[in-house]
Amino acid sequence: MEKNLYEELGLRKSATKSEIKSSYRSLVKKHHPDAGGEKERFLAIQNAWETLNDPIKKEQYDRNFFSPNSSFDSLNKNWEEKLNSKKYNSSYKDKEVEKWIKEIFTPINRLISQIIKPLNNEIKELSADPYDDQLMDNFCSYISLSQKKIEKVEKIYNKKLVPKSISNLGLDLYHCFSKVKDALSELDRYTQGYVDDYLFDGKEMFKEAKRIQSKMATEKKNKDF
Repeated sequence: MEKNLYEELGLRKSATKSEIKSSYRSLVKKHHPDAGGEKERFLAIQNAWETLNDPIKKEQYDRNFFSPNSSFDSLNKNWEEKLNSKKYNSSYKDKEVEKWIKEIFTPINRLISQIIKPLNNEIKELSADPYDDQLMDNFCSYISLSQKKIEKVEKIYNKKLVPKSISNLGLDLYHCFSKVKDALSELDRYTQGYVDDYLFDGKEMFKEAKRIQSKMATEKKNKDF
C-alpha cells in the first residue's frame, strides 16, 4: 500500500500550501542526516515535498490516491522501480550520474557561488553607512538578484531526480541551496528593519552553505565525477 504523503509530513489532506511548506521545513531540519537524522526518513520527507509542492503532481496524487479502487503510480515510484530493474545496468547508471552532474549539480553549484562570493563585499559596502539610501538600494538589489537565482536553482533541481548511487550528494546540494535561500530571507528582513540579529543569522547560514559546498567538492573529487 502506498504511503499517505500528507501523513508523511504530519498533515491532513486539507493542508494549505503554507502549512505544507512550514511542516516540510521543520521536518527537514529535524531529520537531515547532518543533524543526526536517518537517511530513509529524510528521503521520504523530501519525496512527499516534491509531490505536494508541485501543483500538477499534487493534483494527480490527490486524484489517484484518494479515489476508490485506484492505486497511485507516481513518478517517484517509477524511478525507484527503474533503479531496481535488472535492465538498469551499471553502465546506464554511470551515464545517469554523469548527466545529473552536468545538467543539475554543476549549474546549481555555479549559481550558489555567484550568490555567496559577493556577500562579504556587499556587507562591507553597506556597513559604511547602513542608513544611506543608495548603499541600501545596492544591497537590496543584490538580495533581489540572488533570490531570482535561487528560484532558478529550484527549477533546475526539480528537472531530474537524483540518481540513487549519489543520493547523499543530491541531499547535500539541496541542503546547501536551502540554506542560501533561508539566508537571503534573513538578509531581506534586516533591510526592512535594521535588526542586526537577522543580518547575523543570514551570515551564519551562508557560512553553513559554504561548508556544505566544500564537503560536496571533496565528495565529488573523491568519486572522480
